[in-house]
Amino acid sequence: MRTIMPSIFNDVLGPVMRGPSSSHTAGSYRIGLLLRDLAGHDFKSASFEFHPEGSLATTHQTQGSDLGLATGLIGMDILDPEMIHALEIAKNSGIDISFLITDYPANHPNTYKCTLTDVNGDQVTAVAISTGGGMIKMIDLMGFPVDLLGDDTIFFAIYKDASDCLVRKQIEDLMAGIPGFAGSEWTADGSGNAVIYRFSSPPDLKEHNQLFASCFQFYRLLRSVMPIPGQTSSPLPFTNLAELLKMPDLMTLPASELARRYESVRSGYAIVELDRMMEKLIGIWRNGIQTGLQETHYKDRLIGSQSPGFMQHYKSGHLIESGPLNLMIAYSTALMEVKSSMGVVIAAPTAGACGGLPGCLIGLADYHNDPEPLLRGFWAAGLVGLFIAMDATFAAEIAGCQAETGAGAAMAAAGLVEMTGGTAQQAFDAASIALQNVMGLVCDPIANRVEIPCLSRNANAAGNALTSANLVLGGIQAIIPLNETITTMMKVGQALPASLRCTALGGLSDTPTARMMEAAINDINYIKN
Repeated sequence: MRTIMPSIFNDVLGPVMRGPSSSHTAGSYRIGLLLRDLAGHDFKSASFEFHPEGSLATTHQTQGSDLGLATGLIGMDILDPEMIHALEIAKNSGIDISFLITDYPANHPNTYKCTLTDVNGDQVTAVAISTGGGMIKMIDLMGFPVDLLGDDTIFFAIYKDASDCLVRKQIEDLMAGIPGFAGSEWTADGSGNAVIYRFSSPPDLKEHNQLFASCFQFYRLLRSVMPIPGQTSSPLPFTNLAELLKMPDLMTLPASELARRYESVRSGYAIVELDRMMEKLIGIWRNGIQTGLQETHYKDRLIGSQSPGFMQHYKSGHLIESGPLNLMIAYSTALMEVKSSMGVVIAAPTAGACGGLPGCLIGLADYHNDPEPLLRGFWAAGLVGLFIAMDATFAAEIAGCQAETGAGAAMAAAGLVEMTGGTAQQAFDAASIALQNVMGLVCDPIANRVEIPCLSRNANAAGNALTSANLVLGGIQAIIPLNETITTMMKVGQALPASLRCTALGGLSDTPTARMMEAAINDINYIKN
Protein backbone atom coordinates (compact mmCIF):
# COMPACT_ATOMS: atom_id res chain seq x y z
CA MET A 1 0.00 0.00 0.00
CA ARG A 2 1.17 3.52 -0.79
CA THR A 3 1.68 6.06 1.97
CA ILE A 4 0.16 9.23 0.54
CA MET A 5 0.24 12.43 2.55
CA PRO A 6 -2.81 14.70 2.32
CA SER A 7 -2.95 17.78 0.12
CA ILE A 8 -4.52 21.08 1.17
CA PHE A 9 -6.39 21.42 -2.14
CA ASN A 10 -7.39 17.75 -2.31
CA ASP A 11 -8.22 16.98 1.31
CA VAL A 12 -8.90 20.26 3.10
CA LEU A 13 -10.10 23.13 0.87
CA GLY A 14 -12.23 21.41 -1.72
CA PRO A 15 -13.96 20.09 -3.68
CA VAL A 16 -15.81 22.86 -5.51
CA MET A 17 -19.23 21.30 -5.78
CA ARG A 18 -23.00 21.36 -5.77
CA GLY A 19 -24.94 19.29 -3.33
CA PRO A 20 -25.80 18.97 0.30
CA SER A 21 -22.86 16.82 1.38
CA SER A 22 -19.20 16.53 0.41
CA SER A 23 -18.71 12.96 1.63
CA HIS A 24 -22.04 11.88 0.15
CA THR A 25 -22.59 14.04 -2.96
CA ALA A 26 -19.07 15.04 -4.06
CA GLY A 27 -17.50 11.79 -2.90
CA SER A 28 -20.09 9.70 -4.74
CA TYR A 29 -19.66 11.91 -7.84
CA ARG A 30 -15.96 11.10 -7.93
CA ILE A 31 -16.72 7.41 -7.43
CA GLY A 32 -19.19 7.64 -10.32
CA LEU A 33 -16.55 9.17 -12.60
CA LEU A 34 -14.13 6.34 -11.87
CA LEU A 35 -16.86 3.75 -12.41
CA ARG A 36 -17.71 5.32 -15.78
CA ASP A 37 -14.13 4.76 -16.91
CA LEU A 38 -14.09 1.27 -15.39
CA ALA A 39 -17.28 0.25 -17.22
CA GLY A 40 -16.10 1.56 -20.57
CA HIS A 41 -19.10 3.91 -21.03
CA ASP A 42 -21.33 1.26 -22.66
CA PHE A 43 -23.03 0.00 -19.50
CA LYS A 44 -26.79 -0.32 -19.24
CA SER A 45 -27.27 -0.73 -15.51
CA ALA A 46 -25.55 0.17 -12.26
CA SER A 47 -26.39 -1.30 -8.86
CA PHE A 48 -25.17 0.13 -5.56
CA GLU A 49 -25.39 -1.77 -2.29
CA PHE A 50 -25.26 -0.05 1.11
CA HIS A 51 -24.79 -1.78 4.45
CA PRO A 52 -27.84 -1.50 6.74
CA GLU A 53 -25.73 -0.20 9.64
CA GLY A 54 -23.80 2.33 7.58
CA SER A 55 -24.71 5.97 7.05
CA LEU A 56 -25.65 5.54 3.39
CA ALA A 57 -28.59 3.26 4.12
CA THR A 58 -30.53 6.20 5.59
CA THR A 59 -28.93 9.14 3.79
CA HIS A 60 -28.17 8.15 0.18
CA GLN A 61 -31.23 10.01 -1.12
CA THR A 62 -31.51 12.95 1.27
CA GLN A 63 -27.79 13.79 1.20
CA GLY A 64 -27.29 13.33 -2.52
CA SER A 65 -25.31 10.11 -2.95
CA ASP A 66 -27.78 9.01 -5.61
CA LEU A 67 -27.42 12.30 -7.49
CA GLY A 68 -23.64 12.31 -7.18
CA LEU A 69 -23.29 8.76 -8.47
CA ALA A 70 -25.63 9.41 -11.41
CA THR A 71 -23.86 12.66 -12.29
CA GLY A 72 -20.49 10.92 -12.42
CA LEU A 73 -21.79 7.88 -14.28
CA ILE A 74 -23.22 9.96 -17.14
CA GLY A 75 -20.10 12.13 -17.31
CA MET A 76 -21.80 15.37 -16.28
CA ASP A 77 -19.89 18.10 -14.45
CA ILE A 78 -21.01 18.40 -10.83
CA LEU A 79 -21.11 22.20 -11.29
CA ASP A 80 -23.71 21.84 -14.06
CA PRO A 81 -27.06 23.14 -12.73
CA GLU A 82 -28.73 20.18 -14.45
CA MET A 83 -26.99 17.75 -12.12
CA ILE A 84 -30.08 17.82 -9.89
CA HIS A 85 -31.82 15.93 -12.73
CA ALA A 86 -28.99 13.40 -13.23
CA LEU A 87 -31.07 10.37 -12.22
CA GLU A 88 -33.76 11.28 -14.71
CA ILE A 89 -31.19 12.01 -17.43
CA ALA A 90 -29.55 8.63 -16.82
CA LYS A 91 -32.92 6.86 -17.03
CA ASN A 92 -33.85 8.65 -20.24
CA SER A 93 -30.53 7.60 -21.78
CA GLY A 94 -31.26 3.96 -21.03
CA ILE A 95 -29.20 3.50 -17.86
CA ASP A 96 -30.95 1.76 -14.97
CA ILE A 97 -29.53 2.81 -11.58
CA SER A 98 -30.66 0.95 -8.46
CA PHE A 99 -29.88 1.27 -4.76
CA LEU A 100 -30.10 -1.70 -2.41
CA ILE A 101 -29.66 -2.19 1.32
CA THR A 102 -27.81 -5.48 1.78
CA ASP A 103 -25.73 -7.08 4.49
CA TYR A 104 -22.12 -7.61 3.43
CA PRO A 105 -18.71 -7.06 5.08
CA ALA A 106 -18.22 -3.29 5.33
CA ASN A 107 -15.71 -1.70 7.71
CA HIS A 108 -16.58 1.90 6.81
CA PRO A 109 -19.99 3.61 7.17
CA ASN A 110 -19.66 5.18 3.70
CA THR A 111 -19.12 1.97 1.72
CA TYR A 112 -20.31 1.63 -1.87
CA LYS A 113 -20.50 -1.88 -3.32
CA CYS A 114 -20.85 -1.31 -7.06
CA THR A 115 -21.85 -3.57 -9.97
CA LEU A 116 -22.17 -2.27 -13.54
CA THR A 117 -23.54 -4.38 -16.39
CA ASP A 118 -22.94 -3.66 -20.08
CA VAL A 119 -25.10 -4.33 -23.14
CA ASN A 120 -23.68 -7.87 -23.46
CA GLY A 121 -24.45 -8.77 -19.84
CA ASP A 122 -20.80 -8.57 -18.77
CA GLN A 123 -20.21 -7.05 -15.35
CA VAL A 124 -17.55 -4.92 -13.71
CA THR A 125 -17.40 -4.61 -9.95
CA ALA A 126 -15.81 -2.30 -7.44
CA VAL A 127 -15.97 -1.37 -3.77
CA ALA A 128 -15.27 2.23 -2.75
CA ILE A 129 -15.50 4.31 0.39
CA SER A 130 -16.04 8.01 0.87
CA THR A 131 -13.65 9.09 3.61
CA GLY A 132 -14.90 12.64 4.28
CA GLY A 133 -14.75 16.05 2.66
CA GLY A 134 -15.13 14.58 -0.83
CA MET A 135 -12.14 12.28 -0.47
CA ILE A 136 -12.57 8.73 -1.73
CA LYS A 137 -10.74 5.43 -1.84
CA MET A 138 -11.29 2.51 -4.17
CA ILE A 139 -10.51 -0.60 -2.14
CA ASP A 140 -11.55 -3.28 -4.63
CA LEU A 141 -11.57 -3.49 -8.43
CA MET A 142 -12.92 -6.60 -10.08
CA GLY A 143 -12.27 -8.58 -6.91
CA PHE A 144 -8.68 -7.38 -6.54
CA PRO A 145 -7.66 -5.37 -3.43
CA VAL A 146 -6.49 -1.89 -4.42
CA ASP A 147 -5.74 1.44 -2.77
CA LEU A 148 -6.77 4.15 -5.22
CA LEU A 149 -7.41 7.74 -4.12
CA GLY A 150 -8.32 9.19 -7.52
CA ASP A 151 -5.27 11.46 -7.54
CA ASP A 152 -3.40 9.62 -10.32
CA THR A 153 -4.53 8.35 -13.70
CA ILE A 154 -4.57 4.55 -13.37
CA PHE A 155 -4.08 1.83 -15.95
CA PHE A 156 -5.57 -1.27 -14.33
CA ALA A 157 -5.13 -4.66 -16.01
CA ILE A 158 -5.80 -8.30 -15.15
CA TYR A 159 -3.26 -10.66 -16.73
CA LYS A 160 -4.25 -13.76 -18.66
CA ASP A 161 -0.95 -15.40 -17.69
CA ALA A 162 1.26 -13.34 -15.40
CA SER A 163 3.95 -16.04 -15.43
CA ASP A 164 5.12 -14.98 -18.92
CA CYS A 165 8.15 -12.98 -17.80
CA LEU A 166 9.08 -11.74 -21.27
CA VAL A 167 5.65 -10.24 -21.84
CA ARG A 168 5.61 -8.72 -18.36
CA LYS A 169 9.02 -7.16 -18.95
CA GLN A 170 7.94 -5.81 -22.34
CA ILE A 171 4.87 -4.11 -20.87
CA GLU A 172 6.73 -2.79 -17.83
CA ASP A 173 9.40 -1.22 -20.05
CA LEU A 174 6.70 0.21 -22.31
CA MET A 175 4.82 1.84 -19.42
CA ALA A 176 7.95 3.15 -17.72
CA GLY A 177 8.92 4.96 -20.92
CA ILE A 178 5.64 6.87 -21.24
CA PRO A 179 5.77 10.54 -20.09
CA GLY A 180 4.09 10.99 -16.72
CA PHE A 181 4.77 7.44 -15.51
CA ALA A 182 4.64 7.50 -11.70
CA GLY A 183 5.09 3.87 -10.65
CA SER A 184 3.43 0.48 -10.62
CA GLU A 185 2.24 -2.20 -8.22
CA TRP A 186 0.85 -5.72 -8.32
CA THR A 187 -2.23 -7.09 -6.60
CA ALA A 188 -3.70 -10.60 -6.40
CA ASP A 189 -7.08 -12.07 -5.50
CA GLY A 190 -6.08 -15.71 -4.96
CA SER A 191 -6.95 -16.80 -8.48
CA GLY A 192 -5.06 -14.33 -10.62
CA ASN A 193 -2.86 -11.27 -10.80
CA ALA A 194 -3.53 -7.67 -11.71
CA VAL A 195 -1.21 -4.72 -12.20
CA ILE A 196 -1.69 -1.01 -11.64
CA TYR A 197 0.33 1.59 -13.54
CA ARG A 198 0.12 5.15 -12.28
CA PHE A 199 0.49 8.29 -14.40
CA SER A 200 0.48 11.96 -13.43
CA SER A 201 -1.51 12.75 -16.60
CA PRO A 202 -3.60 10.60 -18.99
CA PRO A 203 -1.29 8.70 -21.38
CA ASP A 204 -2.17 7.89 -24.98
CA LEU A 205 -2.21 4.09 -25.09
CA LYS A 206 -4.36 3.47 -28.16
CA GLU A 207 -1.53 2.20 -30.34
CA HIS A 208 -0.83 -0.54 -27.79
CA ASN A 209 -4.34 -1.99 -27.66
CA GLN A 210 -3.38 -5.06 -29.68
CA LEU A 211 -0.60 -5.92 -27.24
CA PHE A 212 -2.87 -5.33 -24.26
CA ALA A 213 -5.63 -7.52 -25.72
CA SER A 214 -3.19 -10.37 -26.17
CA CYS A 215 -1.87 -10.16 -22.59
CA PHE A 216 -4.80 -9.01 -20.46
CA GLN A 217 -8.24 -10.47 -19.92
CA PHE A 218 -9.41 -7.03 -18.74
CA TYR A 219 -7.88 -3.54 -18.79
CA ARG A 220 -9.09 0.02 -18.27
CA LEU A 221 -7.70 3.54 -17.95
CA LEU A 222 -9.19 5.39 -14.95
CA ARG A 223 -8.57 9.12 -15.06
CA SER A 224 -7.70 11.29 -12.05
CA VAL A 225 -10.61 13.02 -10.31
CA MET A 226 -8.57 15.27 -7.97
CA PRO A 227 -7.17 18.80 -8.51
CA ILE A 228 -3.69 17.92 -7.21
CA PRO A 229 -1.88 14.89 -8.70
CA GLY A 230 -0.26 12.12 -6.70
CA GLN A 231 2.52 12.99 -4.31
CA THR A 232 5.95 13.91 -5.69
CA SER A 233 9.02 11.94 -4.64
CA SER A 234 10.64 15.00 -3.03
CA PRO A 235 10.88 14.86 0.79
CA LEU A 236 8.20 16.95 2.51
CA PRO A 237 9.30 19.71 4.91
CA PHE A 238 7.31 17.95 7.68
CA THR A 239 4.91 15.01 7.86
CA ASN A 240 2.91 15.86 11.00
CA LEU A 241 2.45 18.61 13.58
CA ALA A 242 4.51 16.92 16.30
CA GLU A 243 7.45 16.75 13.89
CA LEU A 244 7.02 20.39 12.85
CA LEU A 245 6.99 21.58 16.46
CA LYS A 246 10.47 20.10 16.88
CA MET A 247 11.87 22.17 13.99
CA PRO A 248 12.83 25.57 15.47
CA ASP A 249 13.92 27.00 12.12
CA LEU A 250 10.55 26.26 10.51
CA MET A 251 8.58 27.41 13.55
CA THR A 252 9.91 30.93 13.06
CA LEU A 253 7.85 31.11 9.86
CA PRO A 254 4.19 32.18 9.74
CA ALA A 255 1.64 29.40 9.38
CA SER A 256 0.77 30.54 5.85
CA GLU A 257 4.36 30.11 4.69
CA LEU A 258 4.57 26.65 6.24
CA ALA A 259 1.41 25.67 4.36
CA ARG A 260 2.70 27.01 1.05
CA ARG A 261 6.01 25.18 1.38
CA TYR A 262 4.32 21.89 2.20
CA GLU A 263 1.79 22.08 -0.62
CA SER A 264 4.43 23.12 -3.15
CA VAL A 265 6.56 20.06 -2.41
CA ARG A 266 3.52 17.77 -2.12
CA SER A 267 2.13 18.86 -5.50
CA GLY A 268 5.23 19.83 -7.45
CA TYR A 269 3.57 23.18 -8.24
CA ALA A 270 5.28 26.55 -7.81
CA ILE A 271 4.02 28.67 -4.92
CA VAL A 272 2.85 31.39 -7.29
CA GLU A 273 0.66 28.83 -9.07
CA LEU A 274 -0.74 27.61 -5.76
CA ASP A 275 -1.54 31.19 -4.74
CA ARG A 276 -3.52 31.59 -7.96
CA MET A 277 -5.47 28.44 -7.08
CA MET A 278 -6.22 29.82 -3.61
CA GLU A 279 -7.29 33.17 -5.06
CA LYS A 280 -9.70 31.35 -7.36
CA LEU A 281 -11.26 29.65 -4.33
CA ILE A 282 -11.61 33.01 -2.58
CA GLY A 283 -13.47 34.33 -5.64
CA ILE A 284 -15.87 31.37 -5.52
CA TRP A 285 -16.48 31.96 -1.81
CA ARG A 286 -17.21 35.63 -2.43
CA ASN A 287 -19.64 34.79 -5.23
CA GLY A 288 -21.37 32.30 -2.95
CA ILE A 289 -21.77 34.86 -0.19
CA GLN A 290 -23.34 37.37 -2.57
CA THR A 291 -25.64 34.69 -4.01
CA GLY A 292 -26.81 33.69 -0.55
CA LEU A 293 -27.43 37.25 0.58
CA GLN A 294 -29.56 37.90 -2.51
CA GLU A 295 -31.92 35.03 -1.50
CA THR A 296 -31.87 31.41 -2.58
CA HIS A 297 -34.68 29.08 -3.61
CA TYR A 298 -34.99 25.29 -3.66
CA LYS A 299 -38.10 23.17 -3.10
CA ASP A 300 -36.56 20.19 -1.37
CA ARG A 301 -35.27 21.78 1.82
CA LEU A 302 -36.54 22.33 5.34
CA ILE A 303 -36.03 26.05 5.77
CA GLY A 304 -36.00 28.93 3.32
CA SER A 305 -33.64 31.83 2.80
CA GLN A 306 -32.95 33.63 6.09
CA SER A 307 -29.51 35.22 5.69
CA PRO A 308 -30.81 38.24 3.68
CA GLY A 309 -33.09 39.14 6.57
CA PHE A 310 -30.27 38.74 9.08
CA MET A 311 -28.09 40.99 6.95
CA GLN A 312 -30.81 43.66 6.91
CA HIS A 313 -31.05 43.56 10.69
CA TYR A 314 -27.26 43.88 10.85
CA LYS A 315 -27.22 46.90 8.56
CA SER A 316 -30.11 48.51 10.45
CA GLY A 317 -28.32 48.21 13.78
CA HIS A 318 -30.95 45.91 15.30
CA LEU A 319 -28.38 43.35 16.48
CA ILE A 320 -26.20 43.40 19.57
CA GLU A 321 -22.92 45.07 18.66
CA SER A 322 -20.17 42.46 18.42
CA GLY A 323 -17.46 43.78 16.13
CA PRO A 324 -17.01 41.63 13.02
CA LEU A 325 -18.95 38.66 14.41
CA ASN A 326 -22.38 39.53 12.99
CA LEU A 327 -20.93 39.98 9.51
CA MET A 328 -19.21 36.62 9.89
CA ILE A 329 -22.54 35.05 10.87
CA ALA A 330 -24.30 36.60 7.86
CA TYR A 331 -21.65 35.28 5.49
CA SER A 332 -21.54 31.81 7.07
CA THR A 333 -25.31 31.35 6.90
CA ALA A 334 -25.44 32.71 3.34
CA LEU A 335 -22.99 30.05 2.19
CA MET A 336 -24.91 27.31 3.98
CA GLU A 337 -28.11 28.42 2.26
CA VAL A 338 -26.38 28.32 -1.11
CA LYS A 339 -25.35 24.76 -0.34
CA SER A 340 -28.90 23.81 0.68
CA SER A 341 -30.23 25.25 -2.59
CA MET A 342 -27.79 23.11 -4.62
CA GLY A 343 -25.68 26.13 -5.48
CA VAL A 344 -21.89 26.11 -5.95
CA VAL A 345 -19.91 25.89 -2.71
CA ILE A 346 -16.51 24.71 -1.57
CA ALA A 347 -16.22 21.96 1.01
CA ALA A 348 -13.98 23.63 3.57
CA PRO A 349 -13.41 21.19 5.07
CA THR A 350 -16.83 19.67 4.23
CA ALA A 351 -20.08 20.78 2.62
CA GLY A 352 -21.82 20.50 5.98
CA ALA A 353 -19.22 22.92 7.35
CA CYS A 354 -18.78 25.04 4.22
CA GLY A 355 -19.81 28.34 5.82
CA GLY A 356 -17.81 28.79 9.02
CA LEU A 357 -14.26 29.15 7.70
CA PRO A 358 -14.87 31.41 4.66
CA GLY A 359 -17.58 33.35 6.48
CA CYS A 360 -15.14 34.08 9.28
CA LEU A 361 -12.12 35.11 7.25
CA ILE A 362 -13.95 37.06 4.54
CA GLY A 363 -16.15 38.63 7.20
CA LEU A 364 -13.10 39.94 9.06
CA ALA A 365 -11.53 41.24 5.83
CA ASP A 366 -14.72 43.06 4.82
CA TYR A 367 -15.34 44.45 8.29
CA HIS A 368 -11.92 46.12 8.16
CA ASN A 369 -12.17 46.77 4.39
CA ASP A 370 -8.79 45.09 4.00
CA PRO A 371 -8.66 42.02 1.72
CA GLU A 372 -4.85 41.86 1.70
CA PRO A 373 -4.48 39.32 4.60
CA LEU A 374 -7.11 36.93 3.18
CA LEU A 375 -4.72 34.80 1.15
CA ARG A 376 -2.46 34.24 4.15
CA GLY A 377 -5.46 33.50 6.35
CA PHE A 378 -6.75 30.73 4.12
CA TRP A 379 -3.29 29.20 3.83
CA ALA A 380 -2.95 29.12 7.63
CA ALA A 381 -6.41 27.59 7.90
CA GLY A 382 -5.43 24.99 5.32
CA LEU A 383 -2.39 24.05 7.38
CA VAL A 384 -4.48 23.27 10.45
CA GLY A 385 -6.87 21.29 8.29
CA LEU A 386 -3.89 19.38 6.96
CA PHE A 387 -2.98 18.22 10.45
CA ILE A 388 -6.57 17.14 11.09
CA ALA A 389 -6.52 15.17 7.82
CA MET A 390 -3.23 13.55 8.85
CA ASP A 391 -4.27 12.39 12.31
CA ALA A 392 -8.08 12.33 12.37
CA THR A 393 -10.96 12.82 9.94
CA PHE A 394 -13.44 15.32 8.49
CA ALA A 395 -16.17 12.69 8.26
CA ALA A 396 -19.13 13.14 10.60
CA GLU A 397 -19.96 9.50 9.90
CA ILE A 398 -16.71 8.62 11.69
CA ALA A 399 -16.38 11.28 14.41
CA GLY A 400 -19.51 13.43 14.57
CA CYS A 401 -19.96 17.13 13.87
CA GLN A 402 -16.82 18.00 15.87
CA ALA A 403 -14.95 16.71 12.82
CA GLU A 404 -16.88 19.05 10.51
CA THR A 405 -17.96 22.36 12.05
CA GLY A 406 -15.46 21.79 14.85
CA ALA A 407 -12.64 21.32 12.38
CA GLY A 408 -13.89 24.34 10.41
CA ALA A 409 -13.82 26.48 13.55
CA ALA A 410 -10.29 25.33 14.37
CA MET A 411 -9.12 26.18 10.86
CA ALA A 412 -10.87 29.56 11.00
CA ALA A 413 -9.30 30.40 14.36
CA ALA A 414 -5.84 29.79 12.90
CA GLY A 415 -6.71 31.89 9.86
CA LEU A 416 -7.89 34.80 12.00
CA VAL A 417 -4.69 34.72 14.04
CA GLU A 418 -2.63 34.75 10.84
CA MET A 419 -4.64 37.66 9.42
CA THR A 420 -3.95 39.73 12.52
CA GLY A 421 -0.21 39.08 12.54
CA GLY A 422 -0.01 36.20 15.01
CA THR A 423 2.67 33.51 14.99
CA ALA A 424 2.29 29.93 13.80
CA GLN A 425 2.30 28.74 17.42
CA GLN A 426 -0.51 31.16 18.26
CA ALA A 427 -2.47 29.93 15.26
CA PHE A 428 -2.09 26.32 16.45
CA ASP A 429 -3.10 27.27 20.00
CA ALA A 430 -6.22 29.10 18.80
CA ALA A 431 -7.15 26.08 16.68
CA SER A 432 -6.69 23.80 19.68
CA ILE A 433 -8.99 25.93 21.86
CA ALA A 434 -11.66 26.05 19.14
CA LEU A 435 -11.60 22.26 18.81
CA GLN A 436 -11.62 21.79 22.57
CA ASN A 437 -14.76 23.94 22.74
CA VAL A 438 -16.80 21.47 20.66
CA MET A 439 -15.25 18.19 21.79
CA GLY A 440 -17.86 15.47 21.37
CA LEU A 441 -20.23 17.50 19.21
CA VAL A 442 -22.66 15.02 17.61
CA CYS A 443 -23.94 14.95 14.03
CA ASP A 444 -27.75 14.80 14.08
CA PRO A 445 -29.21 16.31 10.89
CA ILE A 446 -32.98 16.68 10.93
CA ALA A 447 -34.75 14.66 8.22
CA ASN A 448 -31.32 13.51 7.00
CA ARG A 449 -30.78 16.93 5.41
CA VAL A 450 -27.68 19.00 6.01
CA GLU A 451 -29.61 22.09 7.17
CA ILE A 452 -30.73 21.89 10.81
CA PRO A 453 -28.76 22.25 13.06
CA CYS A 454 -25.94 22.55 10.54
CA LEU A 455 -26.66 26.17 9.58
CA SER A 456 -26.57 27.48 13.15
CA ARG A 457 -23.51 25.37 13.93
CA ASN A 458 -21.64 27.03 11.08
CA ALA A 459 -22.57 30.43 12.52
CA ASN A 460 -21.47 29.20 15.94
CA ALA A 461 -18.19 28.06 14.38
CA ALA A 462 -17.55 31.70 13.49
CA GLY A 463 -18.13 32.78 17.09
CA ASN A 464 -15.99 29.93 18.37
CA ALA A 465 -13.15 30.82 16.00
CA LEU A 466 -13.25 34.52 16.83
CA THR A 467 -13.34 33.86 20.57
CA SER A 468 -10.52 31.31 20.38
CA ALA A 469 -8.33 33.63 18.30
CA ASN A 470 -8.87 36.51 20.71
CA LEU A 471 -8.17 34.31 23.72
CA VAL A 472 -4.75 33.39 22.36
CA LEU A 473 -3.96 36.88 21.08
CA GLY A 474 -4.91 38.11 24.55
CA GLY A 475 -2.45 35.79 26.26
CA ILE A 476 -4.77 32.95 27.31
CA GLN A 477 -3.05 29.57 26.99
CA ALA A 478 -4.45 26.58 25.12
CA ILE A 479 -2.72 24.19 27.58
CA ILE A 480 -3.47 21.08 25.49
CA PRO A 481 -1.43 21.31 22.26
CA LEU A 482 -3.22 21.05 18.94
CA ASN A 483 -1.81 17.65 17.98
CA GLU A 484 -3.08 16.12 21.24
CA THR A 485 -6.46 17.81 20.82
CA ILE A 486 -6.81 16.42 17.28
CA THR A 487 -5.95 12.89 18.46
CA THR A 488 -8.46 13.18 21.30
CA MET A 489 -11.17 14.46 18.96
CA MET A 490 -10.75 11.30 16.89
CA LYS A 491 -10.93 9.05 19.95
CA VAL A 492 -14.04 10.80 21.24
CA GLY A 493 -15.66 10.60 17.81
CA GLN A 494 -15.08 6.87 17.54
CA ALA A 495 -16.64 6.44 20.99
CA LEU A 496 -19.88 8.10 19.87
CA PRO A 497 -22.70 5.68 19.05
CA ALA A 498 -23.62 5.33 15.38
CA SER A 499 -26.96 7.03 16.06
CA LEU A 500 -25.05 10.28 16.71
CA ARG A 501 -22.83 10.11 13.62
CA CYS A 502 -24.79 11.36 10.61
CA THR A 503 -27.46 8.66 10.55
CA ALA A 504 -30.37 10.88 11.69
CA LEU A 505 -31.27 8.20 14.24
CA GLY A 506 -30.51 10.15 17.42
CA GLY A 507 -29.92 13.56 18.95
CA LEU A 508 -31.98 16.43 17.55
CA SER A 509 -32.94 14.20 14.61
CA ASP A 510 -35.07 12.12 16.97
CA THR A 511 -37.04 14.93 18.63
CA PRO A 512 -40.83 15.13 18.07
CA THR A 513 -40.47 18.36 16.08
CA ALA A 514 -37.75 16.83 13.88
CA ARG A 515 -39.83 13.75 13.15
CA MET A 516 -42.83 15.90 12.23
CA MET A 517 -40.68 17.96 9.86
CA GLU A 518 -39.27 14.78 8.34
CA ALA A 519 -42.72 13.32 7.80
CA ALA A 520 -43.98 16.56 6.26
CA ILE A 521 -41.17 16.94 3.74
CA ASN A 522 -41.30 13.24 2.85
CA ASP A 523 -45.04 13.60 2.15
CA ILE A 524 -44.35 16.60 -0.08
CA ASN A 525 -41.70 14.70 -2.04
CA TYR A 526 -43.95 11.65 -2.34
CA ILE A 527 -46.72 13.78 -3.84
CA LYS A 528 -44.25 15.62 -6.08
CA ASN A 529 -42.79 12.38 -7.43
